[in-house]
Amino acid sequence: MDNEVVSNTASSTTTNTSKPAAGTASVNAEIAEIMAEFEQLEADFGVELTGRLGAAAENDILDDALKGTVFAAPSPESGGTLSLLDIADGNTGGQEGIFDIFKPVVNAIKKRAQKIIAKIVKLVRKMAKYAPCIPLVAKAVRSFSAKKYGTALKEALAAFSCIQSKA
Repeated sequence: MDNEVVSNTASSTTTNTSKPAAGTASVNAEIAEIMAEFEQLEADFGVELTGRLGAAAENDILDDALKGTVFAAPSPESGGTLSLLDIADGNTGGQEGIFDIFKPVVNAIKKRAQKIIAKIVKLVRKMAKYAPCIPLVAKAVRSFSAKKYGTALKEALAAFSCIQSKA
């Protein structure tokens, strides 16, 4: 009995795939929840955000290049119209009292932006594969902190687009 050898050749190996699958399902649910938040925001305020979701990054580069040129969309000062997101950024287009009229709407947009950005921050911190999206999330947070809520939502959407590309 002293030299007894125990063999485990008949053992079975099981792989625990339920945990990663559950984690993936949880992340997918969080992504779907964030998308639903953006869609609800669009429906509630009549703004268009997600139309360019998943569009090539080159579109953002083009938008940045167009700013301040004759090719840019008309600004409020030149007879263009203010969007709710412009007003949420504090841009009144020189129109006195407009911010006071829209203050309840701006506050609602602020709360939605805060909710969406918080969910995105939580998701990015949870999963290492979203690390490349952190600079975009940080831009959204900085815009929110600067009380540029419309811009914060646009930047949160860019961060969300990055997250979707990594999912």
